[in-house]
Amino acid sequence: MADISAHSNSDREENPLERQRELMELLSQETRHSIIQALLGHPEVLASADEINHFIPSKSKKTVDEQLEVLVDAEILGIYEYPPNKEKRGLPWKFYGFTEHGVEIIGDFNYLKGVPMARAVHRKTRKPEKIDRHETAPRPALPEPVRVAFRRDENSD
Repeated sequence: MADISAHSNSDREENPLERQRELMELLSQETRHSIIQALLGHPEVLASADEINHFIPSKSKKTVDEQLEVLVDAEILGIYEYPPNKEKRGLPWKFYGFTEHGVEIIGDFNYLKGVPMARAVHRKTRKPEKIDRHETAPRPALPEPVRVAFRRDENSD
């Protein structure tokens, strides 16, 4: 029986339509979709958990944190650390952002076309002082392919 389940898993990985369906399900779940939208709109494309939570007020922090973990486990998002901020009170040192694989996936599903609108919404959203401070905090550099994907869309902004 274990051989059958292992075989069906490899079939699923080899079946592009099944893989696409699974990815669509992963990306379209309400909280995960909101997380992706929050990151697409962020001017630095890297956001602290507090920033992401601010942009998803209808969900509990616990729910958002659980879905962030799902997206990290799926390698859509990565955790980017900026250790110098650990010593600075009130500044985040851990940020969430797209991985190279994640950029490929959101590109395949045309999410990158929504970046200008997501950024416009982000700019117009009222933010408390703590979120403004998080948004302007120093953060690590994104991998070059991720930076390039979002730089391409800055011209449309």
